[in-house]
Amino acid sequence: MTKTVLVLMGGYSTEHDVSLKSGTGVVRQMDPSLYQPWPVVLTRDRRWRFPPRPLAASEQPAFEGGRHDLAAGDLSDGWSETSGPALERLPCDGAFLALHGDWGEDGRMQSLLEFHGVHYTGSGVLGSATAMDKSRTKEILATRDIPIAPSMELSTDMGPESFAERAFQWGELPLVLKVPTGGSSIGVHIVRTEEQLVQAAVKLCAAEKRVLVEKFVSGRELTCGVLEGHAPLPPTEIRPKCGEFFDFSSKYLPGGSEEITPAVLPEETTRQIQDLARRVHETLRLRAYSRTDFILGEDGPIVLEVNTLPGMTETSLIPQQAAAIGLSYRDLVTAILRASWDKP
Repeated sequence: MTKTVLVLMGGYSTEHDVSLKSGTGVVRQMDPSLYQPWPVVLTRDRRWRFPPRPLAASEQPAFEGGRHDLAAGDLSDGWSETSGPALERLPCDGAFLALHGDWGEDGRMQSLLEFHGVHYTGSGVLGSATAMDKSRTKEILATRDIPIAPSMELSTDMGPESFAERAFQWGELPLVLKVPTGGSSIGVHIVRTEEQLVQAAVKLCAAEKRVLVEKFVSGRELTCGVLEGHAPLPPTEIRPKCGEFFDFSSKYLPGGSEEITPAVLPEETTRQIQDLARRVHETLRLRAYSRTDFILGEDGPIVLEVNTLPGMTETSLIPQQAAAIGLSYRDLVTAILRASWDKP
């Protein structure tokens, strides 16, 4: 007997469009002999939109491009909508979270689903909330001797001039300024001059309450997933073409980066990165799957951040890594569902 699975996508964060692409991939590749997907689009203005029933195996819709992010009350596509969570109207066996960013990876959606007794994919409330905050993540990883870049967090209440001065006094340029809870590299600035530092400070102080300041580490950009119950996934090397690091454009524009899976590395380095990805996953008490980003510098790999709901388009990094160990995209979706639902 097949199980009905809500596929939650879209969401309220700046990663709305990316989430729609992830959700489309999951819906299209869910094994019809095991699951019936029921897509649910969370619109930018916090409505929930959904078709009247789960999709049949022959239906292959696409949700990206805004076609279901319609104006409030526009039900011309036959879908229903509510002004907020609609879980009471969506009888299901569980949910696949194809959400990214705020209200997707930060524990709030996980808490809502737990309140309604709905199983869901990925990490639980605590692991999700912890990993979403880069500052707190680094503090925890440091207690386990996991290599991280030196950093400090600054409040933007001091204003851009004082902020820039404090950051400059703390560490030599170049520095990396990050929004602690941002995703898809949104709000990341690599500053190499005092002028760039001031410009970044003005932007960040106008929009954020706190900023993570890191010392810049030069090296190869790598990322490595963990999929519970399966062999270690191989690292991927990312060579950006659109910018100087794996920013939003490099991630999502066609040809924005070259992604090499498996990364060409000595076996010892590959094992070291796989072991660090596993240790990060376990230290933060994550569940089912995750992906950790690294810089491979002169002194070895440095952990940058961890993603609890990494991208799930058919060309995303986790599907690439799964394919390298013999798992098709459909197998990967099934593995994530099983690893998530079979483990409390």
